[in-house]
Amino acid sequence: MYNLNMTRSIGDILKRARERKRLTLGDVYKDIKIHPTYVKALEADDYSVFSGKVHSKGFLKIYAEYLELSVEDILALWRREYEHEFDIKEKKQLLPKRLVDPPKVLITPSFVVSVVAVVSVVVFFVYLYYQYRHFTGAPNLKINYPPDNLVTNIDILDITGKTDLDSEVYVNSQKILLNPDGTFAESVRLKEGLNTISIKSTNRYARQSEFIRTIIYRPDKKPDVPPVPETTQATEVQEH
Repeated sequence: MYNLNMTRSIGDILKRARERKRLTLGDVYKDIKIHPTYVKALEADDYSVFSGKVHSKGFLKIYAEYLELSVEDILALWRREYEHEFDIKEKKQLLPKRLVDPPKVLITPSFVVSVVAVVSVVVFFVYLYYQYRHFTGAPNLKINYPPDNLVTNIDILDITGKTDLDSEVYVNSQKILLNPDGTFAESVRLKEGLNTISIKSTNRYARQSEFIRTIIYRPDKKPDVPPVPETTQATEVQEH
């Protein structure tokens, strides 16, 4: 048996024993089938390459027996110097796993009640917001037709647009019918010359929006026809 010098590390003892027997890493692999990577790790006291405590301890035992060392002394030294490192490593591996696991949400009656309460509060404040907006703001009013400063030779003018459903629409102070979707359409007769048309929407809080349209009715005015470019006319003749 090789006499252990306890002042040396396990790796140093293993390496000196192998060199004393004039064995190469290839000889070790051929005889006990331990890959040179693991043999180098054992001789360098590097146990990070092993998957765990059992793995490293098993290889160390086989290698110590092969080198005719005192297995009991080698393992005792290993337990004193390195076993606690594996215990710490295993504890660290378990701890993050528990911390990373997402918390499980348990659907309990109290949880359901809390969710319903939160949703109810949100809905209530949304309702208050819209009520406040209606109370303080003027109704929405959009005029689709006519545009302002329109010149026409037709004495009947169609007025179309859209407003809020809870509003009333007036054209020149005359209330008109509002469709279920908030749209409206009304026809007014124009007088020759300048016509001023008021389109007003009033909500139940007496807030209102108003547009004024200036329309010029000229019976003798011919409809505006945009001139056709000569190149376009020539092209049309060629196609025909």
